[in-house]
Amino acid sequence: MTGAPPTTARGLTIMEMLVVLTLVSLLGTLLVQGLGFFVARYDAMKRHHRAADQSAAYQLWFQSTVGGIVPVGVRARALRGDSSSFAGTSLQPLAGEAGVPAQVRWTVQGRSGLAYEEQGAATGSAGPVAWRLPRPAAATPAFQYADRSGGWHDAWPTAAAPREWTPARIRLVENAASEAPRVVWIARVAAAPYPLPNEYQLP
Repeated sequence: MTGAPPTTARGLTIMEMLVVLTLVSLLGTLLVQGLGFFVARYDAMKRHHRAADQSAAYQLWFQSTVGGIVPVGVRARALRGDSSSFAGTSLQPLAGEAGVPAQVRWTVQGRSGLAYEEQGAATGSAGPVAWRLPRPAAATPAFQYADRSGGWHDAWPTAAAPREWTPARIRLVENAASEAPRVVWIARVAAAPYPLPNEYQLP
C-alpha cells in the first residue's frame, strides 16, 4: 500500500518578498504623509480659531467702551476724535468697574496696530492703564463718526451736527477716502447725545 506523496512546505521567493516589502513601504509612506497633512491642517485650524477668538474679543472691547460713552457736560471731558484717535468718558471701561466713569482713548498706531488707554478712579492705578492690540485690518485703519441723521465724518465734533455732543456710532474702516470704505468694527453709542442740563459748563 502506497501512501500519499509527502507535501513540501513552500516559502516566499525573493521576488515575492520584494513585492511585499515594496507594498508595505508604500502604505507606510502614504500613512505618514496623510498623518502629516492632518497635523498641519489641525494646527492651521487651531491658529485660525485662536485668531478669530482674539479678534472677537477685541471687537467686543471696542463695542463695550464705545457703547458706554456718555456726553459729559464738562467740555474738557467731551468726546473728541479724528481719523487716528478718539477719547471720551465711558461707563463701560475695560479695567474699571462698570458704571463708574473713566476716560478712555482708542488710537490707531499706523500699520502696527491699535492702542487702548483708560484712566479713572476705578482702575486701581495712579496712571493710565494701556493695552496694545494687533492690527485688525490689512491697510491702515481710520475712525469715522456718524451723526444722528446718518452722515459719516472724519472728526468729532462736527459742524454738521453742532448740537450733538456724542456721535450716534463710531466705526473703524479701511480705505477711508473711498466712497465705500470697508468696515472693520462698528459700535453704537447707547446714551443720548445731550448731557443733563445741570452738567453744562457755562462759558
